[in-house]
This record gives sequence, structure tokens and C-alpha cells, in this order.
Amino acid sequence: MHLRNCLLLTFALLTAWPFAAQAQEMKGDIDLNIGISTPGFYSLADVDAFKTPSEMYYYNYTNDLSGLQTESYNSTLYPSISAEITYKLADSGFFKRLSIAGYLGFHMADYQNIDIVSGSKSDKETATKLDLLLGIRYHILNGRYFNMYTQAFLGGEIRNDCKYWDITGDMMYTGELGKNDIRWHMTILGFRFKLGQSHIGLMTELGYGSEYCASIVPIIPGIRGAVSYRF
Repeated sequence: MHLRNCLLLTFALLTAWPFAAQAQEMKGDIDLNIGISTPGFYSLADVDAFKTPSEMYYYNYTNDLSGLQTESYNSTLYPSISAEITYKLADSGFFKRLSIAGYLGFHMADYQNIDIVSGSKSDKETATKLDLLLGIRYHILNGRYFNMYTQAFLGGEIRNDCKYWDITGDMMYTGELGKNDIRWHMTILGFRFKLGQSHIGLMTELGYGSEYCASIVPIIPGIRGAVSYRF
């Protein structure tokens, strides 16, 4: 289901893109950037990752002792890696502040189940997730050397089959993570600084959603840093 959503969204974007450009007789800019960020909120639902070593057993808010064996684990989160591409629709007119945007995000965490009674631990496993999102960027300021923007994305995910995603999903969606196929992300503010006369720029983004954030409750934006090349 997740893969089907990704393919449908990609097909829709690729189909609409050339027609939109032709209709407006647009001259567009393409910007490709590669970045690293804090994990998204699906990973941050992993409460265990922020506990001290003596407290790193997560019981999934249950008082049922029979559930401890399957619901207790420890884990390690890693920064997310991502690629983002945007196409500026026009240099003038109604669409001059808009860009079509695509986002590919890779998320990874190591986790380990623990038997609280015997103290035995399972082999470490790795949970991985690939997100494919499509969206719109709005350029608030679009200068020669400095750009400020905001953007919003919708999309789907492809993830490996492991217990980790069920555990983190219990906190956010009462164990029904698989029934919610739409992933979303909002970049509250993004900044691009051009390096001299080159096509290269440095970027910083503050946002919240499936790609990066700093806290679920309270809601605190995460940060992403990237290096971009503008064609």
C-alpha cells in the first residue's frame, strides 16, 4: 500500500510538471540539495532512545506483566539522510514565488528486544524507512545571494518489516500505524545562502513532520542542514 501511494504521487507529479511549465511559458530553476537532519516524529515516538542506560526499557504504558517480553526494548536513533529537488515555476507573474518540490528521506534505527524476567536480549535489528514526498515551496524572499522559504509535503513510505515500527506506532496511532498511509511534513522556515558566484549554496531548514522534528510533545521543530547546487 505504501509503495503504491509513492508511485501514484510520483506519476502525478511527472505528468503535471511539463504541462504546467508549458502553459505558463515559464523559465525555471532547478535546485538539488543533499542534507542531514534530526529524525522525524515516527522515530521520535521511540521513547527509549532518550532515556538513560539504567532506564532504557520501554513498557509501552502497560501494567500487564505478560506484555513485558514483547514490548520492552532498547534502541539507537540515527540522523536522517535526505535529498530534495525543487523546480521554480517562473521568474515573473503569479507563479514567481512557487516551486514544485520533491523529497526523499532515509531513516534508520537499531533496536533490541529484552526479556525483563530472564535478562536475555535478542540480536540487534535495524529498522529502515524510505519516504517519498511531493509538495510546494513558497519563496518568501528570493534574492541573489539569500533565499527564505516555507514548504509543505505529502507522500508515502516504504519500510522494512520489523517490530520496531509497530512499537513506535503504538504511541502515535494506537497500534494502527499501517492504516495511515499518508506521510506529511512542513518546513516552517528554510534558508539558502549562495556561496559567492558559484552555483553552490548552504541551507538550513526548521520543520516538523515525518522527516525531522525535535519533540512530539511539546511540538518542537527539528533542524536540517544541506548543501545545494542550482542548475
